[in-house]
This record gives sequence, structure tokens and C-alpha cells, in this order.
Amino acid sequence: MGKFIIKLLILIILVLGAVLLVRDDPGVVMLRYRGWTIDTSLAVALAAVVIIAVAIFYLFRFLRGIWRMPSAMQRQSQNRRHAKARRQLNQGLIDLAEGRFEQAENHFMRLVHLSDSPLVHYLSAARAAQLQGKHDARDSYLKAAHEANPEAELAIGVTQAELQLAHLQTEQALATLSHLHSIAPRHDYVTMLLARAYFELEDWTALVEILPDVRRKKLLKEKRLHEMELAGYCGALGRSTSSQESLEKAWRGIPKSLQSDPVMMRFYLDMLTQQHWHSSSAEQMLLKSLENQWDDSLIEVYGRLEARDANAQLARAEKWLDDFGHNQNLLLALGRIAMRARLWGKAQGYLEASIGAKATPAACLALAELFEQQLQQPDKAARYYQQGLKLSLAAGR
Repeated sequence: MGKFIIKLLILIILVLGAVLLVRDDPGVVMLRYRGWTIDTSLAVALAAVVIIAVAIFYLFRFLRGIWRMPSAMQRQSQNRRHAKARRQLNQGLIDLAEGRFEQAENHFMRLVHLSDSPLVHYLSAARAAQLQGKHDARDSYLKAAHEANPEAELAIGVTQAELQLAHLQTEQALATLSHLHSIAPRHDYVTMLLARAYFELEDWTALVEILPDVRRKKLLKEKRLHEMELAGYCGALGRSTSSQESLEKAWRGIPKSLQSDPVMMRFYLDMLTQQHWHSSSAEQMLLKSLENQWDDSLIEVYGRLEARDANAQLARAEKWLDDFGHNQNLLLALGRIAMRARLWGKAQGYLEASIGAKATPAACLALAELFEQQLQQPDKAARYYQQGLKLSLAAGR
């Protein structure tokens, strides 16, 4: 409407301009055709030309509109169908958000053939089917989504992997994600989901290979990433115990920031003590960590760590008595080290002091073994075995 008014004003201005132009000298225009003759003033002739031009213009527009009417009606009908499909999609999304999964699935699929974005309908229907436990229907919708839009392989694959992980189909999810990773190796979300699949399948070797990329891109929250790093690198260490050399090589492959973690350090030292291996560098690392920050779990490991010189190890540990003399873990560690140094009386004193500070199954077991194997006092050994067993049972309740 606004454009029409503007055009009308321009036309009026032109006509008025023409009238003013010929006001003093109206002039004469003569048209002769065969026996017909028309005489008129210049102003009237100009006005007639303008009116005829406007009439011809709108006549052509009218004819063009008639010519285009079938396609316009077709587009209008198509737009109405698309609008209906969008309304179904919107209602389905509302139902999905409100937990009406069956209704949501029905809305998504009702007019999918009329939609201009069938991919969204199929992917949403797959999620609704998953939430109902209809996994065959879910897979059918995902297949239909791929057929409707093969170029959206990545979006469909990511949705499929998410749903498979949610349904604990971790091996199938890993296969899906491995394929996606091969075609989009730098896709952050695929990398994050792949790390999750490795973690849940306890594939520690593959997990530790991808974790540096996850950390560099900050794809996970720090707490979750740290949890996965601990599990992954501890798992990798646990599979490297064929020789001390392979274990130490695996340890050197762990990021420096993680090596200082007490849980990580304790696991590594546990591997050494279980195999009765000695590592001077590991012992120094443990001592440095304890000097920087006391940790009861690490002092307990230090008590089981077999040093080359048990007497020197005992002397180092006894320096902590001034600061942590009543700590049951330190006293237990001192008792164990004294036993390896064959100082039976000192070992007995430390172990009894540890039990006095706080009785633990580990301290009772160590003292019972001392009485039984070295001091030849089976009655006392039996008493401490019994006490340790009671403590273990109580802790398991």
C-alpha cells in the first residue's frame, strides 16, 4: 500500500509539472490515421500518454499474475503443509521436554513427509523412542534420517552414539564413534564421546592416547577429566608389570602434573611393592612429596616400600615422629620398616603404639605376624589376628 501511494504521488507531480510547463503556450497535438483526425492540446496529450502507459503497465502485471497463478497456488499450498509439519514438530518438542514421550513420537512422525526438515523429525523421534525403551524403533528412525539426508552423516552418527551410550550399548557406541572420528578427527564432541566410551569399556591404552587432546581442548570439566586421567593412567600402569623396566617406562609417560597426585603416586608405588621391586627415584619422589605435604596414604605405602637399606629408611621415617608422633599410619610404617631391619623389639613398640592410637586391621595383622613368626608368641598372635578380623568385619558392614 505504501509503495502504491508513493507511485501515485510521483505521477501527480509529473502531471502537474507538465501542466505548468504548457500553461502559457498549450500547443497543439494532431494525430491522423486514415480518415481519422484528433486535435488536442499538448497537456491533454501528455496526460493521455501517461494514463495509457499506466494502464498498459498494470495490464501486463495482471496478465503476469494470471500466468503465475498455478505456481503461486502450489507454493501457497506447500507453505501451508510445511507450516502444519512445523506445528507438529513444535508440539512434539514440547511433549518431549515435558516427558510425554509417546505423544512426542507421534507428533514427530505424523507429518514428517510434508516437512521441509525431515532430519529434525527423525532425530527427535529417535530420542523419544529411546526414552520409551523402543530401541528397534530408534534405530529405524536413525536409518530413515540417513536416507532423508545422507549429507548429515555426522549429526546422525553423533545422535546415534549418544543414544547408544545412554542405553549402555557401549561397544556399539564405540564402533559408531570410531567411524565418526575417522571422518572428522578434529570434531570436539566426537572426541569427548570417544573418551567416555573408552573409559566405560576400560580400554586404558586407547583412553590415555586421547586424553591429552581432551585436556588441551578443555572438552570436560576438570573434576571429571581428572577422574578419567587417574583411571586411565592407573589402568595403563597395571598392564605394564611384565618387568620393572616396562613399569618405569609407563610411569615416565604419565604427565608430570599427574605424577604428583597422591592417588597416582600411591598406585605406582603399590605396583613396585607388590612385585618387590626397588626404585631409588620412586623413593625420592615419595619423600619429596611427603616433605611438601603430609599424606597418610603415602606414608602407609612408604612403610611397605622395600628400600635397599632398611636401617637408613627407618632413620628417615623416625624424623617425622616429632611432628606426627601419634599418627597411626606413621607408627604402622615404622613398625613395618623395623621388621625389615630385623629390629623386633622396636617393631613391636611401634605397632603397639599404632594400635593404641587407632586400631586398624593392617596394624593388627602386622603385629600378629610379628608375634607368630619372629617372637614365637602364638597366643598373642592369635589375639591380634582375632582383633584384626573383627575390625575388618565391622568395616565391611
